[in-house]
Amino acid sequence: MTRSLVASLTVFALTTLHVLPALAQDRQVRIHNNTDVTLYRFYSTNSGAENWGNDVMGSSTLPAGAAMTLNFDNPYGYCVFDFRAVFEDGQDLTRSGVNVCEVSDYSYQY
Repeated sequence: MTRSLVASLTVFALTTLHVLPALAQDRQVRIHNNTDVTLYRFYSTNSGAENWGNDVMGSSTLPAGAAMTLNFDNPYGYCVFDFRAVFEDGQDLTRSGVNVCEVSDYSYQY
């Protein structure tokens, strides 16, 4: 093998080893509504994105005291997300920088 081919294979192997743990992460997070009002809409996006995208709850709601599990798996290996929760009383809570690869439960309370 030529030296450049060995170097290329080494770089590929190191890059793959670095990326695989992020892809294998469990990105399921249980969202707890520890408020006194119903959670009507929930948005998430990878941190730094300009748009929130669609409400991931669709026509569902999350009553006070209840919880739901959301899956944040994505083809890009993102772990850090921003959350936006909109409640029945109009309260809009935004949280930045939630690492879904490290957090398995996230609670809203106010």
